[in-house]
Parts: sequence; structure tokens; C-alpha cells
Amino acid sequence: MAQTETWTDTGIAELILLLREEAASGMESIVGLVDTDTCVAAAASTFADPAEAATHAVANGLELAAIDTVGGDTVNTAGDTITFDHVFTATGAINIVGIHVCNNDDDVAFIECCFNALLAMANTDTLTIDGQSTIDQA
Repeated sequence: MAQTETWTDTGIAELILLLREEAASGMESIVGLVDTDTCVAAAASTFADPAEAATHAVANGLELAAIDTVGGDTVNTAGDTITFDHVFTATGAINIVGIHVCNNDDDVAFIECCFNALLAMANTDTLTIDGQSTIDQA
């Protein structure tokens, strides 16, 4: 499925705090974005204000959850890629337009991803997220 995705400004700010060894938190949770129409990922989005009219799922299996795994990988510089994955299982009907990848106290959206089409999920449907983000020198 095609999508738009971006590190949010607040996610980058949290990363800078980590690099400066200031109070910050790491990537730990994930949540579905709900809407009646598609969204476009925006760097200016925040945990409290997702892309366009999307809101966080609060029920039906796509609500905020711990990411299944967060790891590192190597592309062209040792350790420059963060990987994460999670499997959501719907517990009822829900329309998902994307996801937020969040920090451990769930007030920062590191990454926002919007799907190019609304994903109508029914009870027991699964959505597998296999994410990768590369921090690279241009």
C-alpha cells in the first residue's frame, strides 16, 4: 500500500534531546489513525494534533499499544536505521487511515504515516506494520 510518511518536528526535537542527554524518551508505542477520508503525513503534526482531521483510535483493537519490536539495522553506516513492527488485530469495525509511532510516555509522535486509501477493517482483520526509518547523511 502506498503512503506518505514523515518524522514529525516534535519527533526530531525528542531525538535531539536524546542526543544531548537531556530528558527525553525513546520510540515505544504505536496507534492507528482514524478518519472518514485519507490524510497526508505532515512534519508539523503532533501527538495531540494528527494529520488533517485524523484522530487516534481509542477502541476496536487499533488503540495505543506497545510496539512489538524496535531494533536497529545497517544500511550504509553502522546502526543508521531504526526498525519497528507491530501487528494490530481489529476487535470491531474501524476505518484506519494511518499510524503514529510514539514515545514511551505517549506525548510525542516520532513518525506519522498516512495510507493512500482508507483501510476499512472488520473484527479479526489484522494490520501488520513493518517500519523502517533511516537517519542518513545527505
